[in-house]
Amino acid sequence: MKAMISLLKREFWEHKGMFLWTPLCVAAVIIFVFILPFLKGHALFGARILGRVAKFKEDIPRVSELLASMYLLFSGPLLVVMAIIIFFYCLGALFDDRRDRSILFWKSLPVSDFQTVLSKLITASLIVPVIFIMCAIAMSFVMLMIVGIALSSQGVYVFQDLFLNGKLYLAPLQLLGTLPVYILWALPSIGWLMLVSSWAHSRVFLWAVGIPLLLVFLVGMLDLLLGQNSDMKWFSDLIVGRALGGVFPGVWIEFAHIPLTSFTRPAGAGVDFGKVLSVSWQTLLSLQLWLGVVAAAGMFYMTVRLRRWREEA
Repeated sequence: MKAMISLLKREFWEHKGMFLWTPLCVAAVIIFVFILPFLKGHALFGARILGRVAKFKEDIPRVSELLASMYLLFSGPLLVVMAIIIFFYCLGALFDDRRDRSILFWKSLPVSDFQTVLSKLITASLIVPVIFIMCAIAMSFVMLMIVGIALSSQGVYVFQDLFLNGKLYLAPLQLLGTLPVYILWALPSIGWLMLVSSWAHSRVFLWAVGIPLLLVFLVGMLDLLLGQNSDMKWFSDLIVGRALGGVFPGVWIEFAHIPLTSFTRPAGAGVDFGKVLSVSWQTLLSLQLWLGVVAAAGMFYMTVRLRRWREEA
């Protein structure tokens, strides 16, 4: 256990800029861009919000309900950045050690290849998402406060109803509750990217992206030559989507063919994160999910074996 904790600390400190400063800086930029219309005044902000102040004043509880239900949607851009960070971290996780020959140093330590690869898997699937989700929640709350202050300056006092609304506090917990689902759906992508990182001599990105795309292209050409004219979307989703897109949050909605209307509240009153949580956990009944987990386990095994026997860059 101590060795694993040390390996996880190593991963964090070696990639501190990627794991910590990136979400903080991106969140700061998003908040700055978001606050600009408020600072500019009525010219930019008035047409969308201030022009509806009279309507907002008529039903402040409903406005508070909408804000409490939807404020975590502000976290979307930061979670997309998280997926990109995980993607490129996995690509370089094992390749960089071979490229700079530091693998010789790490192999001299009393740490097995299994522990090393597992620490990188835990970092990509758990540590990084937790950091980004916490930053996303904090960023969304700050942006919610900015909206509340702007409305209050126009006589729409939403804070009392807002802070008494339980959804304000439940939404972050429900978002964190989807993390186990995200990990399971992301494992095939993480496993594939780390497998490529362990054996590619160079151009890791081209290998990781090119092989699934080439496979889809060849199967499509074969299908065309045979005159089958079958729908290849399921195959491209299976190969490209599961191998490359699994690191994006909420991708299971597309894989499980869940309509987005399943997550809206009655009368369009925001997003029901409770439904997001429950429907996300229901996807654990999907055979496609568990086949992906089995495939990820196989790729993890091959990654450990390749690291054990391949030391050349």
